[in-house]
Amino acid sequence: MQDLRAEHVEFIEFSIRGKEYDVKFFGVNAVKPPSREMPYWEIEFNDETRMITTDAITVRFSKKKK
Repeated sequence: MQDLRAEHVEFIEFSIRGKEYDVKFFGVNAVKPPSREMPYWEIEFNDETRMITTDAITVRFSKKKK
């Protein structure tokens, strides 16, 4: 799966271990799913901070219209 970036998708919902967080409040900018090389989630926020976790993550998004 490719990285999800805010310029291409609109983040609708974001949850960690079943607890939902407001994507607008936290300013989710990008989500990188786990891969063979990096077996963890990497979530990038608008203030350029990053969260790295192996917890269960759920991200709902829709593609932006061109």
